[in-house]
Amino acid sequence: MEISEIVKEMLLYFGGTSAVLIGLVGFLAHLSSKRIINGELAKHKLDLENAKSQNKIEQESIKHTFSKEIKEISISNERNLQLVRLEHEKALSIQKAESENTLERVKNEMNVAFLKSETYTSISKEMFQTLFNKRIEVYSNLLNLKIEIDKSRLDHAGYLAFNEEDPSHFTTAVYKINEVSQKDSMLISNELAMLSNELYQKSSQVFSNAKVQEFYAELNSSANNNGQANFESMMDARDTELRKLFTECGELYESWFQQLEEDLSKIRMILDFSGEFLKKEH
Repeated sequence: MEISEIVKEMLLYFGGTSAVLIGLVGFLAHLSSKRIINGELAKHKLDLENAKSQNKIEQESIKHTFSKEIKEISISNERNLQLVRLEHEKALSIQKAESENTLERVKNEMNVAFLKSETYTSISKEMFQTLFNKRIEVYSNLLNLKIEIDKSRLDHAGYLAFNEEDPSHFTTAVYKINEVSQKDSMLISNELAMLSNELYQKSSQVFSNAKVQEFYAELNSSANNNGQANFESMMDARDTELRKLFTECGELYESWFQQLEEDLSKIRMILDFSGEFLKKEH
């Protein structure tokens, strides 16, 4: 029997050519489906691994960022706590200093009160009356000096308006204040005495410099004029220095007169009170 006949017999045995082809197609389809499914599974598995890896990277990044932020917040909180601690220590230091100053001031006030009490008890009534009368006399002279200075300023108002740089009027006033206040410094108030002393010290320095400059001007002019002094250059040198008295003693000069008014007001109040007291007694 030939091979072709054998094949035909086998095909007939399995149901013919169509049946064999259908079976073969089914077998091939099964193999193809299995390969496709396996490929899809492998792809999904790879995608899953990639997703896991990406998620892990993102989680590490988030964890790192979160740790960094936590650390920054911790550092910031520590700095804020340090600032609060420093502010608190500063406030305590200021409060302590203020308390110490207050305590020291109270001690000083108590000492002053004690000294006043001791003074009042040690000085007899007659002696106090004598000192008060002398003080009234001194302040009367100071008041007269103020009136004299004010009158001079008023009398020379026109001249002073056109000769603002002329220091003679201000210099004379300061010189007279120094002369009177230094003479009776123990009988004026402590506040006025301090102002008088400061005015005397500053003005004396200006007066001294003016004399020195006048002397130098005299020497220079004598050398340039065959031994003849130039009076005008000497006066210019002196006045140039005396003009500094305005800036050196101007505010102090005004403060002196303000304190004088306050002292005079206190004396008037004492006299008024004494007068009312004597009226009630009699």
